[in-house]
Amino acid sequence: MTNPFWTWVIEEGLSAFGANKAFGGPTSGQAGPCWSWNRYGRSETAMPDGRVIRIGGEHEDHYDPDFYIYNDVVVSDPAGRIEIFGYSEDAFPPTDFHTATLVGDRIVVIGNLSYPKFRKDKAQVLVLDTNHYSVDRVDTSGAGPKWLHKHSAELAEGGLTILVRGGLIDHPRWPSLVENIDDWRLDLDAQKWERLTDRAWPRFYFTRADAEKNHLYWLRDLLWARGSKRPDRFADSRSEHLRDLGPTPRLDLVETLYSPALPHSKVAEVESEFRVHRVKIDDITVRYVERDYEVCLTVEGSLPDETVELLRAELLGKLQIIENAQIDCTRLMPD
Repeated sequence: MTNPFWTWVIEEGLSAFGANKAFGGPTSGQAGPCWSWNRYGRSETAMPDGRVIRIGGEHEDHYDPDFYIYNDVVVSDPAGRIEIFGYSEDAFPPTDFHTATLVGDRIVVIGNLSYPKFRKDKAQVLVLDTNHYSVDRVDTSGAGPKWLHKHSAELAEGGLTILVRGGLIDHPRWPSLVENIDDWRLDLDAQKWERLTDRAWPRFYFTRADAEKNHLYWLRDLLWARGSKRPDRFADSRSEHLRDLGPTPRLDLVETLYSPALPHSKVAEVESEFRVHRVKIDDITVRYVERDYEVCLTVEGSLPDETVELLRAELLGKLQIIENAQIDCTRLMPD
């Protein structure tokens, strides 16, 4: 594709807002999203000949007028030349938060979040030819993961298979995006998936019955502010977010939210993780993942049913008091 504006945006490393501002363009709310080189979930593959191949990605999120999920391939060479390849959505759907695994002269693209209308029952697999830049869909067979993104992919068995772990799955039976806790292998020649693990871990998702965001992020921010000696520049914003909880939110319960009333030991937090908390009970890890719309409780192993029920019931009770609202609890059943 020949588009000098897009090439210039890439060379300057601009976001949609920056590019639009540079040209004094119309507002994106009126004219639609402006093309952006600032993206999340884009893959970047370094080739042996010095080329760098970048695939897809999204700019911002649905609330932003410049939100867009891309279905392009951008190639730069050691001399600084840039080529942009565009595709029909049938050949190459808008793709973000995928993995890109180099296998010879092909890049195997696994997974995708994309727009809801493009999501299917099983994980997307595409193959990019790095010589001609054609994209082919792969119709896989076998027991593969559902619609998957933000996972890892590792080339194995001398380049014959790809191992896939982690990530998030979108499934119509589940209340929200759900963590993938199993491992999968894709046979590249047979184009067939194999499920390597079947972890029947107890998992629960806690969400507000009114489908609104929870208040946990802002409550923890309030706790931090009270313990900090810095000027509180966000007090007004925080108060607005917490106004539904009244003048005395239950900060004491927030501080003990993931400290169950059972013998347990704390596990040190992982610096690269965000809002993830762990405890050990009888040498089994219990993991709590806190998000804006849900809290996820995962028991990573086998504990007595009564222990699991105590963990579930205690967390549900605390969340209902903290949120001053009805909380729904959904148990994820093995797929």
